[in-house]
Amino acid sequence: MAEAFIPGTRSARQALIAQILVKEKIGSQAGLQKRLREEGISVTQATLSRDLDEMSAVKVKDAGGRQHYRVPEPEEVQAATQGARVQLARWAAEVLISVQQARNQLILRTPPGAAQLLASGLDRALLDDVLGCIAGDDTVLVITASDEAATKLREDLLDLR
Repeated sequence: MAEAFIPGTRSARQALIAQILVKEKIGSQAGLQKRLREEGISVTQATLSRDLDEMSAVKVKDAGGRQHYRVPEPEEVQAATQGARVQLARWAAEVLISVQQARNQLILRTPPGAAQLLASGLDRALLDDVLGCIAGDDTVLVITASDEAATKLREDLLDLR
């Protein structure tokens, strides 16, 4: 008997979640956790919640009024990403004070209280080569996949101001 493939990356795990949600009507995170365990994947509720958010999964009602998770079609994700990029451009123009680069990392400065807003915009825009953001009160740390990606993002963000 062949061994089952067990996703070792976030992308692979999210692909498995999408496959499950396309085939089955699962109405709770607990139910999805259980289903993932059946596939050999142990995931915390917090991680699952982040996965569903990143995948833009939503709860919809079926004909019988029961709710279940649904993952959007690629075209829907693309439209949402475009909207998020427009929003990021507006927020960057409004709150981005400065951008400093340290190799593959960017330090973004904002007015007090605005860093979370800008980091959220970066996360939702699903920019290529952005691995993640950490936000404080007035500072966002952006980690990119390479020095070159950081340079390009720095230039793009500065062009928005």
